[in-house]
Amino acid sequence: MKAEEIFEQSVKAMKRMLPSAAMIASIKRAKSRTEEENLTLLNRERENINELVRKLAETHDGDFLQSVPLELLDAMVLRYLKNRDIFMKTFPDGIDDIEPDPFALWAAIMIAPQDDAPLPQS
Repeated sequence: MKAEEIFEQSVKAMKRMLPSAAMIASIKRAKSRTEEENLTLLNRERENINELVRKLAETHDGDFLQSVPLELLDAMVLRYLKNRDIFMKTFPDGIDDIEPDPFALWAAIMIAPQDDAPLPQS
């Protein structure tokens, strides 16, 4: 599957789960925070994002996102945007023999190996 097709399928899945207005609002909130604040949010919500992504990929139902705290929703959107860009740069030619299900593609982008690895201790 070509990278552009994978990208389009992941966007399709994201749009099925999160209305455009909610995505835009989340991006606006992210822009109102500093880069450091957004990184802190991503790190703090890291495990919660992974659980949320796994649940969404399994159920294909984003209705429960209405009850998710805004900070977790914002962190999920931030990770999607970040990981999507990383994916496109890492696999510009796409990936052969990949599951074509939009939610599986979205989840694969959302939980990259670095997102599932333990955080380094400081």
